[in-house]
Amino acid sequence: MTEDTALSFKIMKHKKLIALASRAEAFQQEPETLYVYYRQRKRWAKGNYEVIVNNLKDFLGGSNWRNRLQSIYYFNTFFWFTSAIILSNIMFVANLIAMILHTWFPAIDVIFTFGGSNRQIGALLLVNWALMFAIYLLQIQLALSSQFGQATTANFFYAIASYFTYSLLFIGISIVALFSYIGDKVFRRDSSKWYKTQRFDD
Repeated sequence: MTEDTALSFKIMKHKKLIALASRAEAFQQEPETLYVYYRQRKRWAKGNYEVIVNNLKDFLGGSNWRNRLQSIYYFNTFFWFTSAIILSNIMFVANLIAMILHTWFPAIDVIFTFGGSNRQIGALLLVNWALMFAIYLLQIQLALSSQFGQATTANFFYAIASYFTYSLLFIGISIVALFSYIGDKVFRRDSSKWYKTQRFDD
């Protein structure tokens, strides 16, 4: 269901190299409705989970270093990194609710804290979040600057807005895709049906 990722693993398993075409440009038509977006991104996320699990033996060894490195990268991205983001969001929301309730109910304290005061750890987590946000913006700006006329002030603010909307939405879709993939394996459902993304006329 994620043909480009699966094809990359297959090529490297045959000890072939994937050339980088530095001047190549690719464009895609984004979904224009939330439902179509959901179906497309769910297929992508579910396909990546499937490819990662199918190539898990490369992560554990038994393959060349390129496949092993690719497996580590995808495993960290879709399992470790996503889990860390989900846990971080749960801690943030829980502490925010507790802080609001503390205004009316002083007996309620911040739930996730380290020691008697969480100021130091709070400052550390804030710096960590700021660094992650800066890296995100840097990646977006590098991509925009590679396209003539795209590195505009408006696109910069769109990138900031997408961090708190578009990106968070994909995390939720990834969670749904993971449980869907697990359900396919547990209940032996056929997950090979292809969902063709709906296209729209200009």
